[in-house]
Amino acid sequence: MDAEALRVAKQVFRENKAFTLVTQGSDGIWAGKAYFGEQDGYLYVALEQGRNYRNVMENPRVFFVIERGVPDRFIQGEGIAEPLGLIAERPEGSIIFRKALELVLFAKLIPGVTLFRIRPTRLFVSDFTQEWKPRAAVEVTDTVLEHFRTQLRDKPTKASLFWKAVRPFSFTATLAPVLLGSLVAPVLHWGLFLLTLLGTLLAHAGVNVISDYMDWRRGADTWKVLGSSRVLVDGLMNPRTHLRFGIVLIVAAAIVGAALVSLSGPAIWYLMAAGAALGIFYTVPPIGLKYRALGDIAVFLAFGPLMALGAYYVQTSQLDWLPVWLSIPIGLLTIGILHGNNYRDIAEDRAAGYHTVASLLGPRGSAYYYVVLIAGAYTSLALFVALQWLPVWSLAAILTLPVAWRNIQVAFNHARVAFSFLDLLTAQLHLLFSLAVVAGLILQRFVPVTW
Repeated sequence: MDAEALRVAKQVFRENKAFTLVTQGSDGIWAGKAYFGEQDGYLYVALEQGRNYRNVMENPRVFFVIERGVPDRFIQGEGIAEPLGLIAERPEGSIIFRKALELVLFAKLIPGVTLFRIRPTRLFVSDFTQEWKPRAAVEVTDTVLEHFRTQLRDKPTKASLFWKAVRPFSFTATLAPVLLGSLVAPVLHWGLFLLTLLGTLLAHAGVNVISDYMDWRRGADTWKVLGSSRVLVDGLMNPRTHLRFGIVLIVAAAIVGAALVSLSGPAIWYLMAAGAALGIFYTVPPIGLKYRALGDIAVFLAFGPLMALGAYYVQTSQLDWLPVWLSIPIGLLTIGILHGNNYRDIAEDRAAGYHTVASLLGPRGSAYYYVVLIAGAYTSLALFVALQWLPVWSLAAILTLPVAWRNIQVAFNHARVAFSFLDLLTAQLHLLFSLAVVAGLILQRFVPVTW
C-alpha cells in the first residue's frame, strides 16, 4: 500500500467537487462532468437520467478523472458504480451537498436524479506540484478502503462546525448599519464601536443558530433548502448542542449589552429588547414572524433602524431620527437578500405550510417586489444626499447600479431564480452598496464637502 499516494488522492478528493465520468453502454462511450463527494474511499455521484445514467445502469464499470484544470495534481481511476436510489430519498446525498451546494438546485428541480456509489478498483495518482515523480498506480483493496476510513477520514473540528452554524457570510448585514450609526455620530469612540459590533454580531449569530434549529424542528429545513447553515440538515451537529450554542450566543450578547448600558445609557436596554424580540420570535413559537409573512418587516427593523439607532446612541447617549432614516437604503437591501431566498423557495415554503411575502405574491409579484426594494434603496439614498443628511461622497453607491440591474434581470427570469442564488447576488450588491455609503461618511470626515 502506497500511503503517500493515498494521501495525495485524499487531497485531490478534498479540493475538487466535480469530476469527469466516463461510461460505456450499447449507445457507445460517453463522458460528462458531474458533482461528486467522497467518504471512506467511496465516491458518490448524482446523475440525471441521461447518457451516463443509461450506460451505468447497463454497465456498472466506470472511469473517472479528477483534476482542477491544471495537470499538476490529479487522479485517473476505474471503479464499479452501484445505484442507491433517488437522491431525495438517500441520506448519503449530503456527502455531495456539503461540497457542492449548487447541486441542490438541480436535484430538486430535475426529476429522477439518482445517487450512485462508486467503489474504486484502481487509482492512478499524479502529483507534480513539488517535483516530477512517476504516476502511482494503486489497487484499491479492502485494506486501502480501511486506510481511507480510519487514517484519512475527514473529521471536521467542533470549531469549524460552530463557525458554519452561525452563517458568517450574513454578518455584513450587521456590520453595515452599525458602521452607519457610529459614523453619523459627531465623534467616533473606537472602543465603544468595537464593543457595539461585538454585541450585535453575537446577537446576529445567536439568532441565526436558533432560527436554523426551529426551521429544522418544524421540518421546514430539508435537503432542498439552501438558506440554512445545513449543519442539522446534513447531520453534522447534535440538535441539542446546536440549540445550546444559540442560547449561549444570545446570553453573551446580553452581557455585552449590559456593559454598553453602563457606558452609554439605559435606552440600550429597550433597543436590545426590541431587537431580541424580533430575532428570537422570528422563528420561535407562538409568534413565528417568519411563518406569518412578517419576516421582511422584522428583518428590516432589526438590521436597519434598530441597529443604526443603537450604534448612534452608544456613541452619543442620545436618541435621534437621523440614523433611523439613513438606515432605510441598507435595510431595504437586507430585505432583498431575504426575499431572494424566499423567492427561490416558494414551493418549499408552501409545502412546509408557512407563508412568506414571496409565497403570497407568487413568482411574478415577487419579481416586481424585488424591483421596489432595489429602487427604494437607490431613491432614498439620492434623497438623503439631496437633503444633505448624507455626504455627496456616498453617491458613489450609484456605481453599483450595473450589479443591481443584473439582479433585476435574474428576478424576472423565473428559471434563473430557480437555478441561481438571487439571495447571494443581492448580498453582493448589499456589500458593495454599503461599502460605498460608509466610505462616503468616512471620506467626509477628512475631505468635507458643503453645498
